[in-house]
Amino acid sequence: MPKNPITLAPDLRPNRRRSKVLPIASIFVVAPLLIPLLLETAALCYGQWCMVFGTSAPPRTPMLDSIHERIESARDELWSAASARFQRVPWNPKVVLTIAAVITTLGMLMLRR
Repeated sequence: MPKNPITLAPDLRPNRRRSKVLPIASIFVVAPLLIPLLLETAALCYGQWCMVFGTSAPPRTPMLDSIHERIESARDELWSAASARFQRVPWNPKVVLTIAAVITTLGMLMLRR
């Protein structure tokens, strides 16, 4: 004998089933973009295993190299911009500690809710 779910409120209806088209379509869009990165990662693993066994197989990874260079350049630009801005500010410990305490208190209040 099947049991029916208990209705807590008559105006609440069960959610409609979501369509599976969007997740499947996103897989077909994202997978071709990730295949070159996966191939380069596999080439790195193969090169490491070849080095373990004593042979040399240097992998070519142009996409991973370009991603690494872009991340490094963005990090360097952000660091130079931030350090230039903070080096000109005269640091007063009373002001800095007060601001840090206020920001910490606000963060605690935001996390509490």
